[in-house]
Amino acid sequence: MKIIIADASPLYRLGVQVALDHAGIVAKISCVDSFCELTRLLSKRQEAVIVILDARLNGLEELEHVKRVLRRPDTQILMLTDNKDITWMRRVLFCGVSGVIAKTASLKEFGEAIKTVLDGCIWRYDDEVPNELMDSQKTRLGHALCRLSGQENHVLKWVRCGLRNKQIAHQMSLTEHTIKTHMSNILRKLEIENRTQLVVAMQAIKVDQWPNIRS
Repeated sequence: MKIIIADASPLYRLGVQVALDHAGIVAKISCVDSFCELTRLLSKRQEAVIVILDARLNGLEELEHVKRVLRRPDTQILMLTDNKDITWMRRVLFCGVSGVIAKTASLKEFGEAIKTVLDGCIWRYDDEVPNELMDSQKTRLGHALCRLSGQENHVLKWVRCGLRNKQIAHQMSLTEHTIKTHMSNILRKLEIENRTQLVVAMQAIKVDQWPNIRS
């Protein structure tokens, strides 16, 4: 396994290496200080890579750049940020990033995050947000979820369980073509590009908080 630490600060890069050592993670480590250098390094590597990426890295101007990195096979990203806005964190996860963690995280929390990503799971910085505040924020995703029809909600429930279209069609006694139509509507209403991002989104949020989603 290759780990690339992408951060402009030499001191912080050293800190990340200390955190990796503290977590008992042994890997080949490279460091870069710009997004341009990161893409250049990735173009030369064939093995699986985890990128520990500073959200404010020089040259990383928009989230579309992150999607471009993730098109490379066997690449995962754990993003470091000082932005604790919940909506922004969700947008990052929707792009396919495997985890978002605060730069102020403890060594223990960072170790748990990197191990979670190594296991192929999603890590979300779990800032405590009261349900009342979440409701009052009326985020884009919250509105979008409430726009789903009853059938679309049922399809989404089975997607969350890991079923494919053919299996969902069997569960709901519908044709596979109908399920594909529902899936297209779900992706369009949630403004998500593909099924992979949808699965990530469902892992990234506490869906049961939204009254429109039924298990």
